[in-house]
Amino acid sequence: METPATSESASPNEAATGAEEQAPVILRGTSVAGGFALGEARRSDQALGTSATRRVPQDQVPAELARLQRALESAGAELEELRAGLPADVPDDHARVLDTHSKLLGDAVFLADVEKLVVEEQLDLESAIARAVADFDRIFQLVENPRIRERAVDLRDVGLRVLRAVERERADGEGAAPLALSGVILVAKELTLVDLLGSGGERPAGIVTSAGSLAGHAALLARSMGVPTLVGVEGLLEAVESGDTVLLDATEGIVHVRPAPEVAAQFEQVAEGAPPGVCPEWAEAPLRTRDGVDLRLWSAGGSLPEVQRGRVLGVDGVGLFRTEVLFLLEREAPSLDSLVEHYRSVLAEAGPLPVSFRLLDLSSSMAPSWLGLEPEPNPALGLAGVRLLLQRGSLLRRQLAAILQAAAPHPAPVEVLVPLVTDCGELRAVKEALFEERYEHRRRSRPHRDDLSVGVVVETPAAVLGARDLAREASSFLLALDPLQRSVLSADPENPAIAPYLERLHPFTLRAVHAVLQAGEEAAIPVRAWGRAVDQPDNLRHLVGSGLRDLCVPPSRAEGVVRAVRSMELARASAEAEGFRLQSTPPDLVPPPPDAR
Repeated sequence: METPATSESASPNEAATGAEEQAPVILRGTSVAGGFALGEARRSDQALGTSATRRVPQDQVPAELARLQRALESAGAELEELRAGLPADVPDDHARVLDTHSKLLGDAVFLADVEKLVVEEQLDLESAIARAVADFDRIFQLVENPRIRERAVDLRDVGLRVLRAVERERADGEGAAPLALSGVILVAKELTLVDLLGSGGERPAGIVTSAGSLAGHAALLARSMGVPTLVGVEGLLEAVESGDTVLLDATEGIVHVRPAPEVAAQFEQVAEGAPPGVCPEWAEAPLRTRDGVDLRLWSAGGSLPEVQRGRVLGVDGVGLFRTEVLFLLEREAPSLDSLVEHYRSVLAEAGPLPVSFRLLDLSSSMAPSWLGLEPEPNPALGLAGVRLLLQRGSLLRRQLAAILQAAAPHPAPVEVLVPLVTDCGELRAVKEALFEERYEHRRRSRPHRDDLSVGVVVETPAAVLGARDLAREASSFLLALDPLQRSVLSADPENPAIAPYLERLHPFTLRAVHAVLQAGEEAAIPVRAWGRAVDQPDNLRHLVGSGLRDLCVPPSRAEGVVRAVRSMELARASAEAEGFRLQSTPPDLVPPPPDAR
């Protein structure tokens, strides 16, 4: 399960006084668009209410109104240029927001508000626009109607674009060069189209915001355009200053502020990367240990660019495609047609590769408001995963119907993965819903996939204990190592005192993995492993030594895993894994003695 946005380390303001450099900070948020970006932070200050209000003499009012007209013309031309320069694969319904903004440049309410502030209160143009934008902010915060809120957000974005055009004209007059956005990680309170689509068609390398939801036009475009974007990052504005180095891992929902040099170096090649369509040298050879044992590499992700990059790297298939983002982006449950279109795009990007779609995996901590879930004291152990799907049967059936339709022409196997399974009853309930949806498609003569299979995400101790039973009814297992380890050890990853317990696989967790691998082998079903635990060389060696042959890794982290596999010898890894599984505690993790006080 994904975790809610929390900080994993202290704010830099809590660092020791007198330190030459502020400490690295790791923050968490919710991903809008996956991917990596490494660069220099630039804060976008949208706290317009804090700006000083300036007034002009009466005889300067006509000049301010003339500046407004020039700014409107400049903003309109900029929007036309941006619309024409959007990538061809951005859906039309996502791109049409720029057409909406072009029309809103002539919005009577917006223009009347600004002109009135200039004429009657003699505000300069910057102050008048800032005041009008602040009014739209208040509307957004006070009004519950989603249509009015969305219009307020659009008008706010339009006002910000006009304000930027005014500021740019002033800067040009003073001989200042425009700031470049390429290679910059934009840090802001909220995600706006103005920041996503910078002046001159430039876009930031990545975007991180402290507030904002996944809904909205800017979020849709960010996802369509593949700009790595993270929202809802608590403590962001307190932790980051302009000029700080920022490493954004939007795939995993993590942002590293002032990362340690070795961390930045590890991801620098990923961030800069080879051209998207070029297979790097390290990926060209087979995935094989030093003593000649072949393994299979599967990609994991939740966005089209990740599927594309995995295919370029020559992966064996899409072992995990997370389906939550589309549900989080919308203000209401996505329609069947939009789901079908989305899944068809994923399968088209995968080409001839098999694809596994994980069904909706939400809990009350991250569910969109339209689901109407009540807060729970422990969301991960509450109405989550398959439990939520079975309670909201219409959502489950809509998702199954969409995958059935989208997968009809796909040349390779397609399966769905059921999250947070604890027993065979839950698996059978999903399979029964799939059977009924398939029957309905056949009855209505709708094109559909007749052999869609159903696998299980193994992430609970119950699923481990019942692995043999589940294996007889599942098409595959996906070992979700991180949540499994947390469950086995009853450890909270957000508690720094507990963090050392989760840095590497515990021997008892490895025993659980070994049991699942044996169950999969007996039932002749594939077992893939996924999670951050795969990246750690010792963990990887023990996993492969225990019999794992299928690795499910985000393309951004594939290189390190591939090199680690090629450097290991299976015979030695098997002996080490067997010895480690017999340990009663990790040899390098000794609990502190009891406090004598």
